[in-house]
Amino acid sequence: MSAKTQEIILSFIIYFFVYLLMVEWLKPVIELTDTDNLNLFCYYLALSFLLYLLKLNWKYATPLKLLFICWVIVALYTDFSFLSREAFSYLWENLVVNVQAIVTQDWQKINDPFRTVLFFILLWMTTYLLNYWIRVRKNLLLFFVLTVLFITILDTFSGYNGDKSIVITLISGFIVMGLLYAQKLISENKEEMKGTFLFASVTSLVGLLLISGVFAYTLPKAGPSWPDPVPFFTSSNPNASLGEGSNGVTRKVGYGENDEKLGGGFSSDDTPVFMANVQTEQYWKIETKDTYTSKGWIQSSIDSEMRSFNSGESIISDITPGNEDETSVASIIMLQEFPFIMQPYGIKSVDSISQAPFRMDMDPMNQKISTFIGENTVPIRNYDATFSEPVYSLKALRNATIEDVNALSSEFDRYLQLPENLPTRVRDLATSITEGNSSLYDKAISIQRYYRQNGFSYNQNFSAIPEGDTDYVDQFLFDTKVGYCDNFSTSMVVLLRSEGIPARWVKGFAPGEVVDQIDGVPVFEVTNNNAHSWVEAYFPNVGWMTFEPTIGFSNNPTVNYDIDAQSDEPEVPEASPTPTPEKPKSENEQSEISIGFTEMMKTVAKWVSERKALIIWTIVGITFFSLLAYRHRGKWLSKVLIPVYRMRKNDWNTFEKMYHQLLKELNRYGLKREQGQTLMDFAKQVDINFGDRHMRRLTSTYENGFYGNNKDDVNYALMRESWENLINQLSG
Repeated sequence: MSAKTQEIILSFIIYFFVYLLMVEWLKPVIELTDTDNLNLFCYYLALSFLLYLLKLNWKYATPLKLLFICWVIVALYTDFSFLSREAFSYLWENLVVNVQAIVTQDWQKINDPFRTVLFFILLWMTTYLLNYWIRVRKNLLLFFVLTVLFITILDTFSGYNGDKSIVITLISGFIVMGLLYAQKLISENKEEMKGTFLFASVTSLVGLLLISGVFAYTLPKAGPSWPDPVPFFTSSNPNASLGEGSNGVTRKVGYGENDEKLGGGFSSDDTPVFMANVQTEQYWKIETKDTYTSKGWIQSSIDSEMRSFNSGESIISDITPGNEDETSVASIIMLQEFPFIMQPYGIKSVDSISQAPFRMDMDPMNQKISTFIGENTVPIRNYDATFSEPVYSLKALRNATIEDVNALSSEFDRYLQLPENLPTRVRDLATSITEGNSSLYDKAISIQRYYRQNGFSYNQNFSAIPEGDTDYVDQFLFDTKVGYCDNFSTSMVVLLRSEGIPARWVKGFAPGEVVDQIDGVPVFEVTNNNAHSWVEAYFPNVGWMTFEPTIGFSNNPTVNYDIDAQSDEPEVPEASPTPTPEKPKSENEQSEISIGFTEMMKTVAKWVSERKALIIWTIVGITFFSLLAYRHRGKWLSKVLIPVYRMRKNDWNTFEKMYHQLLKELNRYGLKREQGQTLMDFAKQVDINFGDRHMRRLTSTYENGFYGNNKDDVNYALMRESWENLINQLSG
């Protein structure tokens, strides 16, 4: 096999696996930015590497790449024929508009076609750099390491699942590194490998790595040692796109109606849902569900008569509003079209001055308030919800007993429903948690506190999906102890019902974040990330009351401590997490730290999102100038090398490093030492080129010191002067 054929075969294999590495960069970018047409970008990468493999002159390669990019833009964003006059006109007009936008720094006018072009240019620059590393440096270690870091960081800090990608990356990277090293040995030693030896070497390397990769991918793996550092708050959205997650399913967070199958990972989504101008933080209730199936929730289908209210009329809910003198108004601006009301607790009425009169129908089975104009459901964009937060008597709560529950009407039976196949250990756990509590309220508080004191952690990526006959709650309470709001709220409802306390599962939104103020009143932005689920429990002679079991969330109802101070019974603190005694950090504390880290990451992500255009252009600019500086490093490198070495001592170690650095710079300059050529012969060649004797002086000193161990009688100041003289000439 000829040397040229060997080079072609090795180069083809190297470029193929480098192409695979680049695709692994593209996949998360396409997925996490909701960009389509991954195949088109892959085609561009394949075209680029093919042109580099063929060593096609840039005068011909550049037009081919530009032609491909133009074809993609026309095909994606227009219906024009690529060779038509309309297509060329479209491309030219877009170029002019976007260049003007860049010059005037009007970033909002930069459109999607031009952003696509910029992305292609970024890929162009990246493939050019990779080709340089392959052809000249014959080393891709930096790119390999960066790819591994890129995938692992995204897998940890985002909804991207890098299980397969990391295996492909490691296999491809090691193959490329091995083949580049073999290619480097062939080039340096100027030897020709036999065809069979080359084939055996490549096959053994690829085969060994592929076999290792298959074993690594298929063998069982240990679970995570620490809680997820970025546990973003999530809930289910059946209408969102599905994808591979830690348990096979990854969904985007947000409100959805189908909760029959809970579990699986979520990817965060900060798309705003509504804005609320309200004095205090509120949980925004949408609906409840009453039937637990061991896999999720459904709503029992019992015929009931809708309660209808016109805009501005009093709303009769099964949660009694609080004091009249503490009535507040929440002004809601909907940013997504939901045909139902976001209910603050203690809702009294809903009105809108900016929309035609509408009707509201409340379903008494699930408490959802749908909005109508005529017979059609319609979303109400702006409305004011008048409410007064409920106030609960601690004395009445403590007086509620199981006998009072037994006296309730059959209407409450559905709030005590549990699956027939519910594992016995779930009921036993409920009994052990509430042991020693006499009142129903104390039992509920004990269950709410249980999660914070027994090693449970909040995590959006490692929420298991129960398979076969496995119960969702049982799996969470005893096997995983890891999950998000659906796990915590569902399990608390089941534990409450196991103790005979009527309870229901509630869906809606958490308060959101303050983003503005109007006349001193906070404006809360509620996004898809704030979709949430929690618990309502019923106490006879008191009513429905909210509970928040999810670690990291707080929804304390207002309790009136009206118990006699001389009572022998200990005062029950309000329903809030109790501080953990000082001790080594438990899993629970680690989860709290993780939640704090989550908030920091959200702040960072928001800052980056607000400045993404500036950041992208900064990265592009830095990359461009870095490549430019590297290409012309001969012009400025001496101004760095000389000051650096002047700061070092005049001794043999410094001189030896200076001499080797000089050999490297001479090679870059074009004065390459031939195979088998002695240092002195090479020094004479260099001095003839520059017309002096500096290289021979340096080489003679180096040989005397290296071979003759004569390192003490060296005039290092004179050697430094000769060295600097040559370095300056190389950069001239």
